[in-house]
Amino acid sequence: MIRDNRHSILVAWAKTVLPLAALVLLSLVFLVGHRVEPGSVIPYSDVDIAELAREPQVVSPEYSGLTQDGAALSVRASKAVLQPMGANGSSVAQLVAKLQARSGLVVDLNAKAGELRPDAGLIELRDRVALQTSSGYRMQSELVEMTTDRTKIVSPGAVHGEAPMGVLDAGAMELSQAQPGGPNNLLFTKGVKLVYQPQE
Repeated sequence: MIRDNRHSILVAWAKTVLPLAALVLLSLVFLVGHRVEPGSVIPYSDVDIAELAREPQVVSPEYSGLTQDGAALSVRASKAVLQPMGANGSSVAQLVAKLQARSGLVVDLNAKAGELRPDAGLIELRDRVALQTSSGYRMQSELVEMTTDRTKIVSPGAVHGEAPMGVLDAGAMELSQAQPGGPNNLLFTKGVKLVYQPQE
């Protein structure tokens, strides 16, 4: 009988004390919690919404594939801005491209700007284009065009840079493959000037 009395008293106290303790804890959460300043900026909200509405864009786009002659082509950029309605392709910034031919030749290119034109199977690199081959050529140009369906890299304008045998200037340059599985030819035309520098 005494045991039942104690149990009833304990239960009655628990019904009163436990809800009060919960209420105190809940009040502490709100009182001690970190206050958020209304004017504080979310760290990842630095996107210009108005600019995105005007110019739909893709951040860090990448493209990769194989040409018909078996070369591996990969392209990436910092961003791509889609062309207006009715136009194909997209303008890109900070363009980096790599071509790995079946012959073993590797060509690395980078440029400040460019254009991806999948409708024409063409990639244009503009504004301080740098081209480097695994065979030792390091050239610079203002415009370089790459085809996506076969191994072909063309600079229709002047190129300047270093060749394995010296300093080279030319009015145009073309890297291509005469036949599938054959060697890659790097051809300089339109007034070629070579300052020979013998190897030490």
